[in-house]
Amino acid sequence: MKLFTLLSLLLLVGCTANPRYRTGGEERLQQIEETLESKYTTNDYLRLGMILQDYLGKPYKGMSKYEEGVDCSHFTQSVFKKFDRTIELPRTAADQFKTGREIPYSLLYYGDLLFFRTEGRKISHVGIFVGDESFIHASSSNGVIISSLNEKYWAERFAGARRILD
Repeated sequence: MKLFTLLSLLLLVGCTANPRYRTGGEERLQQIEETLESKYTTNDYLRLGMILQDYLGKPYKGMSKYEEGVDCSHFTQSVFKKFDRTIELPRTAADQFKTGREIPYSLLYYGDLLFFRTEGRKISHVGIFVGDESFIHASSSNGVIISSLNEKYWAERFAGARRILD
């Protein structure tokens, strides 16, 4: 009897009419267009890329006795400060997660902050989206590196994104 009920339900759901043309959607299009607007130019983003490149390979804070290093939130904080002196990010990843504008994964843009839960349920890691499913961050084991969001470790821990560069 349960099997018959389940099959009947599946048959009914599978036969519901799907409209060929949908109405509406203008609100979503406007939201997407607003999300893509920025006061920064291509040259600004090139400059951001150069700043990020300067950090590649820098050790993680505490990895080297002789060279000054950075942790993840100090990395993002100092990058954005060098990029635009008016941008002041909080010191911790958890506090940075509360700044800027929330951005859905599908609308990530170069320079967006990406947040991860690497220590249980709290926001504990941050990096900067650089396109092509990749982000730059200060790894505790490798220093400042570029990683893929497709790596299982990062994909499972992704918590959200924020846009700082509006």
